[in-house]
Amino acid sequence: MRKIVSSAAILALAVCCALPIAAQETATGKYKVNFYGHIKSDFAYDVHGAAGDDFMLYVASEKDSERDFRASARGTRFGLDITDGDKVSAKIETDFMGLSESAISSTTPGPTADLRIRHAYVTLKAGKFEILAGQTWHLTPLEFSGTNNELALGYSGVLWYRAPQLRLTYKANDNLTFAAAAVRPTRKLTDAEGTASGLPQGQVQAQLKVGKAKFTLMGAAGQWRSTANGTMGKKGDVLLADFGYNIPLNSMFTLNGQIWTGQNLYDFMGGIGNMGYGANEVKASGGFANLLIKPAGRFFFNAAYGVDNPVDDKIAAAAAAKTKNTTILANANCLVYEKVTVTLEAAQQVTEYKLATGYDNRDNLHYQLSFKFPF
Repeated sequence: MRKIVSSAAILALAVCCALPIAAQETATGKYKVNFYGHIKSDFAYDVHGAAGDDFMLYVASEKDSERDFRASARGTRFGLDITDGDKVSAKIETDFMGLSESAISSTTPGPTADLRIRHAYVTLKAGKFEILAGQTWHLTPLEFSGTNNELALGYSGVLWYRAPQLRLTYKANDNLTFAAAAVRPTRKLTDAEGTASGLPQGQVQAQLKVGKAKFTLMGAAGQWRSTANGTMGKKGDVLLADFGYNIPLNSMFTLNGQIWTGQNLYDFMGGIGNMGYGANEVKASGGFANLLIKPAGRFFFNAAYGVDNPVDDKIAAAAAAKTKNTTILANANCLVYEKVTVTLEAAQQVTEYKLATGYDNRDNLHYQLSFKFPF
């Protein structure tokens, strides 16, 4: 009996000693994984009717009866950065800005599809070259205004979006990089006019750093083929030239923005979404400028102006024919407990419409309060 007890004690001690080793081996992975994200809550009020649900797209109506109050946490996001510490890395990032509610009928809620992919790609490095395959930003300059609105001034002068692509980047040195990509030719996730062309969209980029300043020049060319009745099969060329800048003026002030021109710019949140085919391709120009004011302490501020200005003569007069969109905004940001950023923003947006009776400007005042906790 004494031998049995002794043997059991020795076995138990051996198991206890082995458990931490086994647990450590299980927790030690082949790759380094970093989990990150933020929780974001927004509260917004529009004096007049604004299109875009939780976004701020353009002014749809000046009727006071169409004013809106919105509260949302759909800007919350999370992601994983994965790397082998050498030549392979990957990212997957998601948020909740997908379709909010689809209704089967007016009384029966349908399925929801809020979770969407922002980024999902893998990169392979070989010397000064890098290959990226998956979904991430277009090669447009990654210059944004300081707005806390999730649309980031798209349709108001900021060109941006994300798309599946195959990209090659060459890093000449620490200050100069070149990139080229073959990109899905429409931001619609279903088969549509871009994929109907049977051609990828081509994008190129050159980026130069001068001291602390950064300058980006980008170009894109692609094609859509209409799938709509009346224009079925007609081609529409997508063209873009975009220049971005980010210039720290001193320790307190930073100026950044974009200046661009092109045609059929729906893919990039440009041209206020106007597209045309054949002789009716819609040209547009625009840009934005943002001044970041960051004094020492818990507060920082942004002031921005953006404009998206399609050429009017290729846009037929109609109730929904938008021919110019401008936004001016300012916000104040406070870091609370060194963890949570509280932002209060005020913006004025003016949208010009081309009607059969002439041009009509519709304006809206947008107020937004946000709380963001990064982790």
